[in-house]
Amino acid sequence: MIARALTILVALLAATACGAQSSGAAGASGLAGVVRISPAMPVCRAGTSCARPARRFRLVFSRNGRNTVVVTDAHGRYSVKLERGRYVVRAARGRNTGPKQGLQPTTVTVPRGRFAKRDFTYDAGIR
Repeated sequence: MIARALTILVALLAATACGAQSSGAAGASGLAGVVRISPAMPVCRAGTSCARPARRFRLVFSRNGRNTVVVTDAHGRYSVKLERGRYVVRAARGRNTGPKQGLQPTTVTVPRGRFAKRDFTYDAGIR
């Protein structure tokens, strides 16, 4: 009898905890990922990556005349809460000066009700 009551109590607590977690996050949407600088050096060695994390890199997400700025961490990672929709993305520093320089991709779509993974590559023009 006591074991059955404990089982029911544990099941109720678990159901309540799951409901509390999902209700708050149900409407959250945005993007998360990594920004890399590539090429990060003028000469790349065989067997070595020419890319490096873009540390403290500022990304600007623009939509309907509003800008949201996010800064990457020491590993180039970012996470930003955004409403669903399509955004233009640019680097806050520097500018695109040539056809192959700048941030890629330049547009992203944020899905409804979840965070999507979106990585970016920044070409600083090192050749």
